[in-house]
Amino acid sequence: MNIQVANFLKRGLKLLAFAWLVPMNTVAAEADSWPMFLHNPEHNAQSASKLMPPLDMLWEFDAGDLIYASPAVASGKVFIGALSGIFYAVDQQTGESVWIFETTDEITSSAAVNSGKVYFGSKNGTFYCLDASSGELIWEYKTQGKIVNSPTVVDGVAYFGSNDMSIYAVKADDGSLIWSTPLAKKPSSMRGIYASPAVGNGLVYVARKAFKVYALDAKDGHIVWEFKTHSSNYASPVLSGDTLYIGGYDRKLYALDAKTGKARWQVAVDEWIYASPTPFKGGVMVATKEGILSAFNSADGEPRWSQNLRAPISATPAVTQSGIAFVANEYGELTAVDIKSGQPMWQETLEDDGFHSSPAIVGEQLYIGTINGYLTAWGHR
Repeated sequence: MNIQVANFLKRGLKLLAFAWLVPMNTVAAEADSWPMFLHNPEHNAQSASKLMPPLDMLWEFDAGDLIYASPAVASGKVFIGALSGIFYAVDQQTGESVWIFETTDEITSSAAVNSGKVYFGSKNGTFYCLDASSGELIWEYKTQGKIVNSPTVVDGVAYFGSNDMSIYAVKADDGSLIWSTPLAKKPSSMRGIYASPAVGNGLVYVARKAFKVYALDAKDGHIVWEFKTHSSNYASPVLSGDTLYIGGYDRKLYALDAKTGKARWQVAVDEWIYASPTPFKGGVMVATKEGILSAFNSADGEPRWSQNLRAPISATPAVTQSGIAFVANEYGELTAVDIKSGQPMWQETLEDDGFHSSPAIVGEQLYIGTINGYLTAWGHR
């Protein structure tokens, strides 16, 4: 892939100016970082940025192997792992390598950064904590299964799942175990924990692959409630106020009462849901493997709009404070969509590439990894 090719033909599309404010919580209001998968413990993928398209590719970093993880951005660095098993810290402004750390297996886990430390898992079953400045190993915690999901770090605790079918809570400073909760009696190919835990209301929300969504007590890990879906769950649950959103391979988007797990509403969509839902003011978006991006009223699930983006979507859209959703699909198309109307406003295509990585938006730049192994930065020249 050539950066000149990716930057060709700066779109001359004129933009409509509008104000469509996205609700922000304290963590999401931090405009200078994107410290974990989908931005914050709630996983709402909302940025305080007012980034507007069109965008140029500012730099690209060759990670040497496929990237399925999503970037974390903090303290002037972008953190990401690749299927080679190598984890990278890259300079946020220049795209130059700052340090690397090698594991012994593939990395699909997106990183979390907190208090000068960076956390992620590997398919070798190890959960790592590194010094964010130097990349030196601080501690590691070994599980009995592959770690493919992304950690959530909040209030001094790192929460993550393993394909040994347990959810773990470990102390973020030294890796000592606080609790672990098994979600099945034994691992199998039909089971696994691909979703990243969402944390809020004193609960840890997680979906396992085999048809179940759980809320665990954040203090001791006991199961508070569980909800049964009708097919595999890969998408991470998303917390918005007192509502928990989850979508799955049963082609349904669910809105659950976050405290009780009772369904408030559910809607059917056209195809499998792999990406997590993205809430916005008064609504929620969800993308499917058919390439359809749809929005529904958060109160009752009534449809607002639907847009065909033509290619499978595995990455979760990120929303800016200016009312733009940046959506990446598996055919290499990065699209900006007006969340009020669902209309595309801009699109750039990376030829012979694609996206499984979800975008991270910090200030006036967007960061995203590509299937062909490039970490890219987008913004205004």
